[in-house]
Amino acid sequence: MTDELSAHTAHPEHGFDGYVHAHGLRHHYIRWGDPAGDPVVFLHGLMNNARYWEHIADRMRPDYTVYAPDLRGHGESEHAPGGYLVWAFAMDFRGVVEELDLEAFDLVAHSIGSRVAMSYARDHSHRLKHLVLADMGPQMADAGARGIRKSTGEARSAPGFGTEAEAIEHFAAMYPGAGRDFLERQLAASLTLDEASGNLVFRFDPLINQATGRAALVEIPYLWESLEHITCPTLVVKAEKSRMLSTEIAEEMVRRLPRGEFVEIPDSGHQIPLHQPDAFATAVRDFLAR
Repeated sequence: MTDELSAHTAHPEHGFDGYVHAHGLRHHYIRWGDPAGDPVVFLHGLMNNARYWEHIADRMRPDYTVYAPDLRGHGESEHAPGGYLVWAFAMDFRGVVEELDLEAFDLVAHSIGSRVAMSYARDHSHRLKHLVLADMGPQMADAGARGIRKSTGEARSAPGFGTEAEAIEHFAAMYPGAGRDFLERQLAASLTLDEASGNLVFRFDPLINQATGRAALVEIPYLWESLEHITCPTLVVKAEKSRMLSTEIAEEMVRRLPRGEFVEIPDSGHQIPLHQPDAFATAVRDFLAR
C-alpha cells in the first residue's frame, strides 16, 4: 500500500492526509482516528472534497475510524482524462478500498457519492456492513438535475475570491460557528490560486459536469438494477426539502433494495451534513450500530 502522510497535517484531530494510486490516478484521502478502529468511509458529492466531512467525522469518533477520499477530479485527487461517469468513479473507489486494505467496512455517501456507492455496492456489498445513501437516487428529480448542472457551471466559471478573507466568509456561511482553523482547512482543500487572475478559485475539474450530463443518462437503468444486487442493510436518507431526491424515487429505492430502510431529515435541504449535522450523524450512527 502506498500511504504518504502529508506534511501539512498539523494535528491528529484534523485528520491524516494520505495518498494511494488506483485505476491509473493518484488519489488523496483523509483518515480521522486510529487505523486499527472500525472503519467507516464517507463519499462526498459533486464539487466537494474529503474535508467536507470533518465536522461529521468529529461526531463519529472515537467509535469509528473515518476515511474520506477525494473523488477523481476533486480536491487533491488527480483530474481524469478518462471522464467522470459513475463506472470510473466506482472503479477508482474499488482500488482505493483495496489499497487501504479495508475488508469489512461501513459506507456512507452523499449526493453524487451515493451513485458511486450504488455502483460499487452492486458487486461488492459482501464487503459492506452497512450502506447509507444520502439524498440521491439512481436518477435525480427534474428540478435537482437542472439545478446541479447550473451550479456546477456557475461555480467553476465564477471569478472566485479576491482575498482569503472573502473565501473564509464563504465557508463561515457553510459551517456556522466553526473556528478559524477549521475554516482555513476547508479553504485549503477546496480552493487553489489561479495565477492568471490572482484569485482563489474552486479546484475541481470543470469536466466533472459530465457526471450529470447527457452521457450519464445511460447510468440510470444500470443504477436502478444495481439496487437489487445490494445485499447489505441499506439506509436511504432524504432531506425534507430536497430538490434532488423525490419521495417517489426514495420509496422505489427502498422497494428494490433487498434490505432497504428509509429516514427523512426534517428542516434540511440537499446538503444534509451541513444543514442538520447532528441529525444526520445521529441517523447514521443509529443505523450503523444495528
